Amino acid sequence: MDFNDIEEGALINLLAKSIGVPLKNGVLNFPPEIGSGYIRRLKINHKMQIFIRNFELLAERRVRRENIENDKNLVIIAFHNIFKSNNDGVNSPSGLLSSKTNLPSALISSVGLDEEVIIPARLKTSSIVIVVYSDYLKELLDNGENSNLIQTIISGDQSFLFEEIISPEIQDLAAEIVNANITEQLHGLYFRAKAEQLIYLLLVELLKRNDDSLGMINTCDVKVIYRVRDRILENINEPPRLEDLVLFSGMSKSKMQNLFKQVFGNSIYNYYQSFRMRQAAEMIREERISISEVGYHMGFSNLSHFTRMFERHIGVKPKKYASSNDFRKYS
Repeated sequence: MDFNDIEEGALINLLAKSIGVPLKNGVLNFPPEIGSGYIRRLKINHKMQIFIRNFELLAERRVRRENIENDKNLVIIAFHNIFKSNNDGVNSPSGLLSSKTNLPSALISSVGLDEEVIIPARLKTSSIVIVVYSDYLKELLDNGENSNLIQTIISGDQSFLFEEIISPEIQDLAAEIVNANITEQLHGLYFRAKAEQLIYLLLVELLKRNDDSLGMINTCDVKVIYRVRDRILENINEPPRLEDLVLFSGMSKSKMQNLFKQVFGNSIYNYYQSFRMRQAAEMIREERISISEVGYHMGFSNLSHFTRMFERHIGVKPKKYASSNDFRKYS
């Protein structure tokens, strides 16, 4: 089985058909009346493709993938907000592109959780998406001693989704892929190596999780838990209240907490704290404002408390972080 059997269901083809613009050499360029930017498809081999998405649409678009039997064998690995020069939104795997945060993130999921993609108007989208067959991953990863997480990814037996906030190292590698100018003879070799390196770096982070129990997950649950995530990040200065989130989600407290940790790899409160410390680190890197102003911006009235929290999540005090020439080792 290869991509020829499911080509018509690819997002790039569905969008091209929707706007009436043909692909040229694997690239969909959006005309000015539709938006700006492009989607580029790189066919690596009969088991793997890469899509580079860098675009903004003037009007909302909805595209729905038809239920194709072979989709259950596909795995989506997406790296979002990887172009450092713009302020992009986060691409939620429920299909809804959300602008709650511009921190780079990565997710790996089964295709069945992404039946409809909603692309809002005037939202900059920058991502690298790797589409690969699960049996290809199995050849790379199956050594007979896999963790529950790896086994879930390569087995094709159940729907899954895992997300991570990614490091500058992954961003740098993504930039190499986007800007690469490779001779045609080495095209497949180069992009296959880079794609597998991206997958490796993501799995390194995912394997740090405690994956003793991975429950079943469905599209409705994914949409709800991403709305919960967005609700948490709507006001980064206020810690989340579990009671409010339970009412908002319509889930039981235990289900909401377990599902959140399964998808994002952290408890709700720890995710909130980690996220805002990463935002603080980004502000320090870009030298927008002073360290004390960063702390106040993040809702800390006590600078010592901010310093302790920053060190706990980033691994170093803010002043040392600001003076570093290599931010990657702290991310």
